[in-house]
Amino acid sequence: ENKLNASKDYCLNRSKHGNSTEANFPRTVDDLLNEHNQFLTRLFTQCLLSNYDLIERASKIMTTCLLFCTQIKFFMESTKVHETLETTRIERSMMRFGKKKKNTDQEAEFRVKREENIQRCSDRILQEYRTENYQHMIKKFDQVFTSHLAEFMKNLNSDYGQRSNSHLTNLFMQLDYNGFVSSSLH
Repeated sequence: ENKLNASKDYCLNRSKHGNSTEANFPRTVDDLLNEHNQFLTRLFTQCLLSNYDLIERASKIMTTCLLFCTQIKFFMESTKVHETLETTRIERSMMRFGKKKKNTDQEAEFRVKREENIQRCSDRILQEYRTENYQHMIKKFDQVFTSHLAEFMKNLNSDYGQRSNSHLTNLFMQLDYNGFVSSSLH
């Protein structure tokens, strides 16, 4: 959500300040409407809403990410890690706020039990992680995500260098800041 707001602010600020000088200030209602229409066109274009292919590819990437999150949620539920950690948190809270005086034996016992719970959770996660189904799922998501990302980046890069699409070039450069995506496109 923060990245979405930052993108929106970036587009709005670039559009708002891109061509605004005192000389360009609208003098009539027609000038104001014309400026507003130009602003909306720039906003529409810079938010990638004018390129159906980019919208489609970005949607595929987001759908893949959502499906991956859902699968990881199922994975975490199957390992019951959250339940164990929540039980430990509640026990710790009760121990901390339940009695006024400290009981070092109870503290030590709690720490040992917590370490055992952590080890059990780790073992469950590793057991699930090593299954063929989990490995297959991760490989499949990697392939799908990488192919969607490659399509998106190729589409972004197709207009590379054209003055009218400098915002696409900037986006491509920012997404590929370390060269990883462009090296995997070849």
